[in-house]
Amino acid sequence: MAGLVASVSGGWSGIVRRRRYWSMFGIFAIVLFFGYSLFILSTEYDRVSKIINYLKPNKNNAEADNSNNSTEPLDPFLEQLRAKYKPSLHRIDNSTFVTVEGYTYKVNDTNHYFTEPLGKRLLILDADSRLETEPGHMLGPPPLTHEDIKRGTAGMMNHFLYAMIHGYDYRLVKSPKDPNRHGTWSKVPLIREALKTHDFVVFLDSDANFQYYNLPYEWLLNLWGVNGDTLAAMPEDPNSPVNQDSNGWVLWNTGFVTAQQSERTQDMFNRWDNCPSGERYKECKHWAFDWAHEQAAFGAFVRYEYEIGKDLVSISCMDGNGARYIADKKCGGVFVSHHWGDKDQTIKQLYNKLDGQSVEDLHRYFHDNQQTFYVNAEKHTYPIKDLTI
Repeated sequence: MAGLVASVSGGWSGIVRRRRYWSMFGIFAIVLFFGYSLFILSTEYDRVSKIINYLKPNKNNAEADNSNNSTEPLDPFLEQLRAKYKPSLHRIDNSTFVTVEGYTYKVNDTNHYFTEPLGKRLLILDADSRLETEPGHMLGPPPLTHEDIKRGTAGMMNHFLYAMIHGYDYRLVKSPKDPNRHGTWSKVPLIREALKTHDFVVFLDSDANFQYYNLPYEWLLNLWGVNGDTLAAMPEDPNSPVNQDSNGWVLWNTGFVTAQQSERTQDMFNRWDNCPSGERYKECKHWAFDWAHEQAAFGAFVRYEYEIGKDLVSISCMDGNGARYIADKKCGGVFVSHHWGDKDQTIKQLYNKLDGQSVEDLHRYFHDNQQTFYVNAEKHTYPIKDLTI
């Protein structure tokens, strides 16, 4: 009997130990399951948040307009302008586009991130510290004639027209002069500040031109693989030793910058803007005045801290730099031409697509609405902060 009791007691103890083991295993499995579930949920939340952020306007921009189909009545000039270009507008969801050269471009099937117009959530930005009010300049009095127009004005008129056709926002900023660095550096803080009120900012030098007025920028973003993860996109320079960093990596041209608002984008532009201080990048100080200024600083230091293809998108020189007439046939400026070799081309291209009266009417519309399209920031001091663009 004692043996039987001992046997039963020992068996019962084994059962209890096994139950404890399985209980502990069960608790561990539950913890593991919930931990994995939280990871999946956080990942999905991040993905969905990016989609939602794309669909909603920038929270700081109360006047953001998500489409060209605003319920507010259009200015008669804008209504007539958009009606003129509407029949030829390329659809955002159209996968292909054939250029005048006969090149066929196709959006990758996985890159159709933008499906609706961004409207005023996208800003086309021009900036210069040398803006004048004399005839022929953007701020000059109407009429803007072919005889008077300046090269930089022609480039800005191209940008302004493109923005008006597609319902994007537009700003011309008179930037303040900084005695501690070259004037081209001003674009960096201005883009950063503009991102505080817009979801996307597209900055162009005044010698850069949009080549197709009928091609929405959302289509180009899809073509180049820009999505919710992208902080910025820039085109490559012609690949020659003078345009390479110390590692032989070709520089990206900062005369054409596309940036998307996020906390990480703000941080990146802060790093870029502070580069010549030498605090983060000790060897960056000389780029304050040495050519290629902010372009060299970004290429030599800032871009190395981010993932290429995800955080930063490199646009081919063929698509977004140079022009069809330059010697390097890999830099044709198919969608955005940059006329650093012949700045008079901005005037020629403007009048190749518009007659003189249309140029005068467009400039008069800008002049009559300067309170909306122009920001005089010349009295601001560096570092620029809290500038509403």
